[in-house]
Amino acid sequence: MRATLRGVIVGALLVNAVPALADEPTTAERVADVRAAEERLTRIAERLAVAAAPWCEGSRSMGWMLGDLAQYPKDVRQSVRAEWRLPGSGTLFISAIAPGGAAAVAGLTPGLAITSINGNAPMRFTGNQATRHTLANSERVITEALAENNGQLTIETLAADGTRRTWQLTGRAACPSRFEMSVDLDKQAYADGTVVQVTLGMAQYANDAELAGVVAHELAHNMLRHRLRADARGIPVNYTRHLTRNARQVRGMEEEADRLSIWLLAQAGMDPTAPMAFWQRFGPNNDSPHPFGRLHDPWEDRVAHLQDELTLMQAARPRVPTAIRPPLLVRALEEEAAANAAEAAGEATTTETSDGDTVPAPPPAASGG
Repeated sequence: MRATLRGVIVGALLVNAVPALADEPTTAERVADVRAAEERLTRIAERLAVAAAPWCEGSRSMGWMLGDLAQYPKDVRQSVRAEWRLPGSGTLFISAIAPGGAAAVAGLTPGLAITSINGNAPMRFTGNQATRHTLANSERVITEALAENNGQLTIETLAADGTRRTWQLTGRAACPSRFEMSVDLDKQAYADGTVVQVTLGMAQYANDAELAGVVAHELAHNMLRHRLRADARGIPVNYTRHLTRNARQVRGMEEEADRLSIWLLAQAGMDPTAPMAFWQRFGPNNDSPHPFGRLHDPWEDRVAHLQDELTLMQAARPRVPTAIRPPLLVRALEEEAAANAAEAAGEATTTETSDGDTVPAPPPAASGG
């Protein structure tokens, strides 16, 4: 998989409509493929994120994936409406629901348009070009509402037959990340600290166990706060991240994500050997280094350190309750906290005068000894 340390998630759902050739799927068929892949991704991602909740700071999952017509080009939107049977005035909608999640328990179904979030209408966009902005805004509003209301959310929906209904929902504890499917046919997956995105090409290539391993790796990046840590270390998002010191640090973060993915899979009751099987199948034909330098170890090395972490986890789990964070995650977050404390201490050594100049801060009072 390509390096995940990007400032912005690459791509958006069906940002570019693909013209249908005789031997290629039609737009409607491609939309149907995306829907099937979203259902798989939602089911797998919810299971991983909820199982790992004891290892994360407080967050809530509704157990759904949302879509917005604005994320599709104008000439694709009618196919999207038809696939999900969306009502004529609906733009924000439920595209997939995880079994056992908050949305499923409440009785929500894919294809319902969301017309109100805690009393506020979702942002709308009617331009011809595709944009993720409206969907991202709705996701942000929902995340903030869940945080402010102890996991409670009120939405109003509109069904294809014109039925309107108000729903009171309670999210399940889960590690914070949003999950998205991209129409890109490259076999890739990405994480930016907030969102995990998997391409249609990757979803179609990987079986369920392998896809769970891919998602666990990207979720691990977000849990380990790699985007923030990369920013703090000054690792750029352009090609120079491939060079020498930057590349070594990025490779180290990729190995951390590989190793934590083993724990995430085991915690969710999934197959922790799946990432090794994936790389043994995927690696030989998809592991060419970047012209500027590697951001991932060779696939054989990745299999080796995955196996090493599996051995360590199997030895530790009989002694460590599953609710306790994996040692790797504990170390990473402790290092981040120490770095933040050191930075704060450095900032505290100066103080600002009324005219904006900075002068050394006064030393602390001597303590008795």
